[in-house]
Order: sequence, then structure tokens, then C-alpha cells
Amino acid sequence: MTEQILIVEDEFIVANDLKLILEKAGYKVCGIAASVVEARELIQQHKPGFVLLDIHLKGKTTGIQLAYELREQHIAFIYISANSNQQVLEAARATEPYGFLVKPFRARDVLISLDIARYRHKHSLEAGLRQEAILHEKLQTIATQSGGVMEKLLQAIRILQPYLPADLMLVSKTDVQDDRVQLSGYLRIGFDEYQWLGSDELITITGLSQSEWAGIQPNANKHFVPAWRNEEAFNTVCCEDPVTNLLAETFGQHSLLQFPLEVDEIHSSIITMYSRKPDAWHAGHLALLQRMKAELATIIDDGKASPNRYAANGIPKTNPVTPAVAKNKAGFEGIVGNSHQLLRVLDQVSQVAPLDTSVLILGESGTGKERIAHCIHLQSSRSAMPFVKINCAALPPTLIESELFGHEKGAFTGALDRRIGKFEQANGGTIFLDEIGEMPLELQVKLLRVLQEKEIERIGGQAPFKINVRIVAATNRNLEQEVAEGRFRLDLYYRLNVFPVILPALRERREDIKYLAHHFALLASRRNNRHFQGITPAMMTELEAWHWPGNIRELENVMEQTVILNAEGRPLALKRPLNTGILPGAGQGLNAAPFTQAQSLTDIKKIQDETEREYIISMLRKANGRIRGEGGAAQLLNLKPTTLESRMLKLGIRKENL
Repeated sequence: MTEQILIVEDEFIVANDLKLILEKAGYKVCGIAASVVEARELIQQHKPGFVLLDIHLKGKTTGIQLAYELREQHIAFIYISANSNQQVLEAARATEPYGFLVKPFRARDVLISLDIARYRHKHSLEAGLRQEAILHEKLQTIATQSGGVMEKLLQAIRILQPYLPADLMLVSKTDVQDDRVQLSGYLRIGFDEYQWLGSDELITITGLSQSEWAGIQPNANKHFVPAWRNEEAFNTVCCEDPVTNLLAETFGQHSLLQFPLEVDEIHSSIITMYSRKPDAWHAGHLALLQRMKAELATIIDDGKASPNRYAANGIPKTNPVTPAVAKNKAGFEGIVGNSHQLLRVLDQVSQVAPLDTSVLILGESGTGKERIAHCIHLQSSRSAMPFVKINCAALPPTLIESELFGHEKGAFTGALDRRIGKFEQANGGTIFLDEIGEMPLELQVKLLRVLQEKEIERIGGQAPFKINVRIVAATNRNLEQEVAEGRFRLDLYYRLNVFPVILPALRERREDIKYLAHHFALLASRRNNRHFQGITPAMMTELEAWHWPGNIRELENVMEQTVILNAEGRPLALKRPLNTGILPGAGQGLNAAPFTQAQSLTDIKKIQDETEREYIISMLRKANGRIRGEGGAAQLLNLKPTTLESRMLKLGIRKENL
């Protein structure tokens, strides 16, 4: 093994133990450092391929601070620590380590973690090089083809979007003969949809006159250097530059990335990318632009001799009307909305889906984690293979191991036949482990071995066997807090958290509520054989103002109930306040009297029973009359089949009601 390994650990016994383990396995240890100062000297002297790095070291500088330096030098590192403080974990995660070893550890744990880190580091570099080679090739093709400059720029933006997450991209060009800047580009209005913005469009949208627009523009782009500006730095730019301030206020932008494509004595070409996210940009984005500079400069400057080089040459001038569904992209069916928070998630999915890495989906209950997991599967090379789902919270601890890994006949009392587990069923495809935070600690150890060694063993089996499964996990819990409180293994967390996708809560993407409400109302109307007549403005106002603790799932249920409770042939109106579970006037039509405290308990009970009856009937219709099994009404209602049958009998629900 040619890589040299540096151990940065201030506990001599731990460091020496690691050295013996590594040397016995054939690795060369180039040194042991007890502090960051010592580590820097050894790194400069030996240029190690890997570093085993403790977080808490002698001196003022921590291992986390050294980790940022290692990342800049493209040196892979694995944390070794017994500390599980949540704040420390958050800081460590931000450095993007290649693994995490928890003290005390076995020799086998060290070697497996190192093998995984070597594999990930090698393939991440190779994958990065392959991706960049593809980007170069695509941009070169765009640069050499016929068409107007803005048409080519649009194609380039679409290719670069997963890597440069811009919500607004503008090109400014200045000639020495012209004392004004020509500004034009594209505003992102949906997934893979952009609106072209020239000077006329910018003047119209910002509401300025021609003279006002000319008055706020700088005379030239001089003394410009590549830079990114997040949060406070962006606010400073807004105070100094009236154009940036105007764009920020008009389009809701909160950070920018600027890069000169060409600056000389005759003219300058500068590309500026804006984002609604306040911390969108980092040095890696600037480095990518630098490597793509030649191709982008050719695209931007194509036809610069033409007096009207930004004239639309077959460029679609789309109206600023936002699509409700990301329907133009295969694999995102049913994803509704166009908020920048959702678009960022879709960009991440597009980026990670073709790879084979593990994905951890984080978000509150009801935010659509399962649907996003399915999108990842559909856009991967495994799409033709099984997508197997399992809810870790729905299985008792005594059954979950058998459910995941299977068992042999006679492995335990009641094991009358061999059972094929979920991992084996998903072989070649994707397994979705929902609510991974609920998994018992003893089973987390076995899952970690599956992730590390790519093999499983049935309960009662004679030997393990290899499997080829991609793991997508999800949870609504704060796993860092779970780790800190001892309920989730730190090494498993880091092994799953290779590519985290964080889903926003519905209250964080309020601009999507109207689209989701119409979407769910239309679906519910079709299921109940009703004609959808729209939603009243008063109801929409209430929907957009509500904080949605149950997120998208809660909104879907509200729209289902509203369709049931409203009379046919009229726009939908809320029949109950959103902050109560009682539905006044259910089943009594639009003229139902509002609930008051004077109503008797019998009346309230009658209202509740009638509402429950209507809702159960709607779920039975949705399940085509089936109560049990996958997709049955009991599953949709999250009830036991026997409980549902009991409620149906009590409420007088029979098949003829359907």
C-alpha cells in the first residue's frame, strides 16, 4: 500500500495502537502528531495520502480547523473521537470527512473504515474529473454550434445548474466606446425553466424609467476580481452598488458569485450569479468557474462584433408564469411547487441520483421524504430494479432483524419457512429505510456492517453473502442530537450521511401552498366523482397563513375533507377552522350554522361521527373498497384492519355506501 498515513492523536496509547494496526495491515505510518502545529509540519514534510484525525488536540487549534486545511489540499481524513457533543458533531460534519471512528474501536473497524475512505476518495476524485470532462465537452459543443449568444447561454445554465445553484444569472458587458453596461441573462422560474431578461425586461420589471435605469448603472467594470458574497458581505455590496440592491429587492436575492470572463483595455465581460439562499456560495464554485472560463468566455463573447448581439435569435421569451408541477423533468412526477427551497432539493436529487452513494433525507413528518427517495431511485441506473420500502418505526424490535435480513427455516420458534428479507428483495435496486432514527442500537451495528462490507446473513444462516443494494434512509429526528444522547451510533450516522438532502417544511415554502392546494383538491375531486370549481380566495388566504405543523400530509388531508364537506358545483370553502379538529356543519351543506359553545355534547358527537363516516368512506373509495393489505384503507388511515372494521360497523358503513 503506497499511501502514507498520518495519525493526529494526543493520547499516546490510542495513537500507538492505531500505528500497530495499520503497519500490521501493510500501511506506512509517516508519523504521529499530538497537535495541529506538529501535524502541519509532518504534512508539509511527508505529503500523506490519509490522515486519522482526533478532534480535541493539545493546543488552541482543534482537529476540525485542521480538517479544513486538509480538504483544501485534497487529503482524505477520518475523524477518531469519543466526543459526541452535538455542537462538535455539527462542526465536524461541515468539514465533509470520509469517515468517523468511535473510541474504543476494533482493528477490523479501523481497516474497513480506511478501505471505505480510500474507495470514496479515489472515486470521488475520479467522478469529479469525469463530471468536469463531461461539462467541458458539453460547453464546447454549445460554444461551437450555431445560434444566438443568449440561446447558448441558456443551454449552458441548464448544464451547470446542479453545480452552480443560481436563481438569477446575469452577464454584464462594457466597451470603451460605451459608458453604460449592457446587462442581460436569465431568471429561474421553475425546474429547468428560465425567463430571459434583457434591458427592456429589467426596466419593465423593476419599474424604472430609461433615464433612471441609465443613472444607476456604473460607468465600467474596472478593478474587478472573482469573489462570492454571502449574507453580510452581500448586504455590504447592496449598500455600495445600486444595481445589485435593485436586483436583490426585485427578485429576492441574498447572495452572489461574480466572475470575470474577459477584462482588457477594450471591453469586459462579467458573469454574476445570484441566489435566494443567503449562504449559497463557496470557494469551490469559484474554482469550477475558473476551470470552465475558456468555454464560457467563448459562449458569452460569440458574435460580439454584432451591434445587437443580445437580440433574441430563436430564444423563447417566456412569460413570468410559474408552473405548479415539475413536469418537464422525468422522474419528478407528482412533485408540486417552484419555490427556491424545493428547486434546490430537486437540483440535489438530479446530482446524486445517477451516483451509487448512500443518501440521507432529513425533514419533518409529512414533507415528502418517501416521494423524494422514489425520485432518487427512478433517476438512477437501478430504476428497472426493485424499490423496497420499510418503516423502521412500524416494526417491533423483535421482528425488524428478520424483516430486514430474513431467516432460515427453524431459526427460531415459529420460523416454519425460509423468509427473504427486505435487503435481499432489493438486491440490484434501492432500499428505503424510513424513520431510521427509530432503529434499535443493537440493529444499528448490523446495518453498519451491511454498509461497510456489502453483505448480509439471514438469521440462522450458515454464512453471509454479498448483496448489491443502494441505501436511501430518512428520518424526522435530529440525528446529531440522537447521537449526542446515545441513541444513535456516530459511525453509522457518518456512514449514512454521505449526501444529506434536507426537505423544507411547508411553512418555509409558502409560495407553493396554492399549487399544492389546487393539486390535492383536484385529485380528491376526481376520487369522489366531483367537478373541481376552484378554491375561494378566503380559503386560500387561510391556507397560506396557517403554519402547517403536519406539512404536506396535513394539507392533503385538509383538501380531502374540504372536498367531501362542500356542496357540488361551487368553489371550495373551509368548513372548519384550521386550528381545531372539530368540523362544524359537516355533511350539512354550505348553509350549516357555525359551532357555538351552546351546542350540546350530543350534537358535537353527531358532527364528529358524521365527519368520520364521510372520511372513512372517501378512503375506502380511494382504496377501491379494499380494507387490508398494501394500499388498503386501513393503511391509508394508519389503523389496524380490525379497528377499521369495528368503526365501519359502528358508523353503519357498508359496501353499498361506496
